[in-house]
Order: sequence, then structure tokens, then C-alpha cells
Amino acid sequence: QRQRVAMGRAIVRQPQVFLFDEPLSNLDAKLRAQTRLEIEKLHRDLGITSLFVTHDQVEAMTLAERMIVMNAGRMEQFGTPEEVYHRPQTTFVASFIGSPPMNLLQKAPGIPEGRILGVRPEHLRAVGTDGWRMRVETIEMLGAERLVYGWLGGDAEGQGGEWAILRMHETEAPPELGQTLLVAPLEDRVHWFDAATGLRAEA
Repeated sequence: QRQRVAMGRAIVRQPQVFLFDEPLSNLDAKLRAQTRLEIEKLHRDLGITSLFVTHDQVEAMTLAERMIVMNAGRMEQFGTPEEVYHRPQTTFVASFIGSPPMNLLQKAPGIPEGRILGVRPEHLRAVGTDGWRMRVETIEMLGAERLVYGWLGGDAEGQGGEWAILRMHETEAPPELGQTLLVAPLEDRVHWFDAATGLRAEA
């Protein structure tokens, strides 16, 4: 409640700019979601510029009109939440924005040396044939979807492979632990990065 009272005190002063420094960090999950919606509505109603610092990407994605992703005091990317999510400029941004994070793969078949292929878990699909081998290690049931974690590539036991995450809808038949799936990325949803610099690169 003190967090909310503090924001109320700031609002009645009618400032030209709001400076929020992780205002929701001490709230429980339910109250955090409720307060996030309240802040969004206040910003829309008052029309006052707000600078919001947060480590919570859900807050950043839902509240921001423009966002800056910082890494060790350096700006990695500036843009709308849609631009940052759909076209990350570095591997840091790709792995930081998105829950779960983007898969960043170097060892999968067909990836050129010196390149990293990025694909978000929702853009990786289980296929019948002609896919990468993925050995299932863990499955998280999240209601409407499942997150499947496993080793992609490598031998039958996953040795020498890369850790990857696959997001499956509840209507899809779930795999079993230890099962080997064949998976493939959606070709129009892959991202390429330079392995040496981490910067976005052309395919």
C-alpha cells in the first residue's frame, strides 16, 4: 500500500515527468499485475511523460511506448516493444526480452560457422520428418500451453547438443520425458547473429 500511496502523492503534484524506479518490485504477483494496469490507465488518462526503470520484461513490454534495453550501462537497443521483440539487434536483447527467452543455436545442422540462429520457443515446431533431434528433459504445464525443455542435436542422449525450449499449445499431443522429437523453426521467424560480435546479421 505504501507503494501506491507514494505514487498517489507524486500524481497530485501534477509533475511534468514521472520517474518510476522499479515501483512494483516489492508487490506480490497479483497486486503487481493490478497496479501495472492502474499505472497504464493513469498514464493514458494524464498524458504525462513517464520514465520507468524495471528488470521485469512484462512490465516493460506492456507499459512502454518506447523502450531502451541496457546492458552493463550501455544501450543495446531502442525502439517500440514490438520492434525489440520481433527484431532484436543483439543476442543479449534476444535472450533478455521474451519469456521464455529466445533459443540461440550454433551447433544445429545447417547453421554456418560463425553464425548464431535465434528462434523463439513459439516459433519452433515439432515435425514428422526432416527436423532437428531434440531429447525431452523437462516439461512445464502452464494451462493453455506447455514448455518443453531438452537437448537439441548431439547424440541419442543429448550429449554435445544445445539446450532448447519448445512452446506447445494444449491441443498438441504432449511428448514424454526422454522422448526424442524432431523439431524445425518457422523459416520466416528465424534471426541471425554474428557469433563474434553478437550483433544482428543477414541470413
